Amino acid sequence: MNSKMVVAIILSTFNSSFAQVSEQWVMSTLQQYAPTSYYIVHQYKLNGSSISFDNRSISSGMSHMEFCDMSSKRRFLSTISTTVHETTHALDSQIPFMFAKQGIYKMDNSDNEGFIFDQNYKTAYTFPKSKLFQSRKLSTVIPQNLRTFRYDTYIESKSDNQSTQRSGVIGLMEEFNAYYQGSKVIFDLLPIYKDELGNNFLWAWSSDFTSNADAFYEFDFFIKEYLMYSKTNNLELYEELKKDENFKSIYKNIRSRFQNLITQYEKKYDEFTLTAQKNNGIIYSSKKHSDLIFPILSEQIKSAKYKEIETLFLGK
Repeated sequence: MNSKMVVAIILSTFNSSFAQVSEQWVMSTLQQYAPTSYYIVHQYKLNGSSISFDNRSISSGMSHMEFCDMSSKRRFLSTISTTVHETTHALDSQIPFMFAKQGIYKMDNSDNEGFIFDQNYKTAYTFPKSKLFQSRKLSTVIPQNLRTFRYDTYIESKSDNQSTQRSGVIGLMEEFNAYYQGSKVIFDLLPIYKDELGNNFLWAWSSDFTSNADAFYEFDFFIKEYLMYSKTNNLELYEELKKDENFKSIYKNIRSRFQNLITQYEKKYDEFTLTAQKNNGIIYSSKKHSDLIFPILSEQIKSAKYKEIETLFLGK
């Protein structure tokens, strides 16, 4: 192979890695590899930023691709989780309206929330926000050594409009779901990471995945602490949530799906590193989990103090 051909191949590879991608490419890629993420983004595009029913409406004020950087495939990969995360929030808020339009859900007050689990399963839920307390109250029971990366944003937030303050534990579950969906799209797009990054795929894929998926340990911890706080300080709320089958079903669905996703990720991570070691191959990888969260909370959420929560709310 002559030197001109080598240069041409290098330039071709360079250009393909840094070339801008189109919305059509993004959507077809999601449709092929990440069907749930495709549904979330596509359905929100179809609905538009505002949706109405029976003289009521809700608007998110964002476009379906607002957070997606399409300047290159690598930038797409590094921003698609945020895109899906934020679009999950927007679509979740629209689901009660979608169901009401179909005649399968009655919106009889303003305290409605939706949850999408996958392209075939979504639910609408109502619970009076007036009965919930702001998540910042947990600051009195969560010690400094358990205040991890997202603690300040979701527990200590000073904004009363922040979902975890405005909607308490429902807001925590909504964030839990958004982080799950943002993690799942990274997991599903593994083939694109491989195509684009070669020997560096595992470093980028695992880093992007855990930066989202380690939120699992934080939000499971936050929700358990919220329920424990309710039991001690607001027994009436605790008893009501304990009897609320819809609440328990949503929590169980998000948690089990998220935990299964992490288990699948860990298995693939181990397989990739083991194969590289056996073949004496070069594969660059980050750590399997973040040092900022996993070592602190992965065992904490298994604590015996949450045994009643595990039994009553998660059916364990």
